[in-house]
Amino acid sequence: MHYKLFSTEDFVQDDFFQQWVFFPNEESTRYWEDFLLHYPMQQIKIEDAREFLLAMNFERHVPEAVLQRMHYNINAAIDRVESRNTFLPSVKPPAQSRIFRTSFSIAASLVLAVLFIGYFLIEKSIPFMALQATNLEEQKTPPGKQRHIILADGTRIWLNAGSEIKYPKDFTAKEKREVYLDGEAFFEVSEHRQKPFIVHTSNLTIEVLGTAFNVRSYAADSVVETTLVRGKVSVAPASEGENPEHIVTLLPNQQALFSKESKVIALEETVNTESYVGWKNGWMIFDDKPFSFIKETLERWYDVTIIMEDEKSLSCTFSAKFKDKTLQEVLEIFENTESINYRIDGDHVFISGRLCQYGSSN
Repeated sequence: MHYKLFSTEDFVQDDFFQQWVFFPNEESTRYWEDFLLHYPMQQIKIEDAREFLLAMNFERHVPEAVLQRMHYNINAAIDRVESRNTFLPSVKPPAQSRIFRTSFSIAASLVLAVLFIGYFLIEKSIPFMALQATNLEEQKTPPGKQRHIILADGTRIWLNAGSEIKYPKDFTAKEKREVYLDGEAFFEVSEHRQKPFIVHTSNLTIEVLGTAFNVRSYAADSVVETTLVRGKVSVAPASEGENPEHIVTLLPNQQALFSKESKVIALEETVNTESYVGWKNGWMIFDDKPFSFIKETLERWYDVTIIMEDEKSLSCTFSAKFKDKTLQEVLEIFENTESINYRIDGDHVFISGRLCQYGSSN
């Protein structure tokens, strides 16, 4: 590929370049960084093409100067395509050239149409998943692992097991600091009154200025939990946008519970925040939780699958607190206090017997 001779429009249409813009990985990022080191004269074209593609993918804003350059360059490309021989083995016959010229013109018009349709849609509303392909940093934690992340603005994030978060490399040119979470994370947000910090999940939008809070939003959960430790946050269903009637404001030690089924947010006035955020310090804390919740937590924490002989036991509730315990040690505590036995076979745990006599609170 003769990328050193590419125009902005060539980059826009190139599959490898598009893949890097929308789905960057270590290999493609290293390639384009090395390319720009050797051909710095192509930087403006690459930046224009990248911004143009992101705009097509519903990025919020494209500078007017970029749009003007793109419009000029597309027209210029149509005029010069017949005489260009950089990528063609020979000059096309006149009839073929006219066909190619017309096709290129139509394609350019369609690209511009998509751009402005995308711009219109972004000003109205954007589904959560539509933003997943934009050029964001991505961090994932597999089951059994956790991760500590520090963003460019100084915000600290603890990412729990089986979770994923996406965020921009830098917030400098953005009006808001927006991140996208699937799973569970604890946030200590660096205060910046001119740039609100917003956490997007598939169901909620959580906005803060500077605060500490926990969000649990696993896809398998029926309820999304937002627990505030300090500061103040506003929580709203993602589908409701900024409708003040649906915004719930949390104060310290309060919790918002969003039901995915009813689409309603319930407010818990007073909660023990330590039981919801202790995981970032190595604690598993269960405060009158059903064993179904405990089972899911153990599965993520130890990267196992737990199979229950008696499914009614999942409704039994327990209060417990563990730190630095192996899976065997945790299971032995239940085995010694309840009428169960357990067996570990690789990454599967089999529990037989009943956890509580009548399937009620213990």
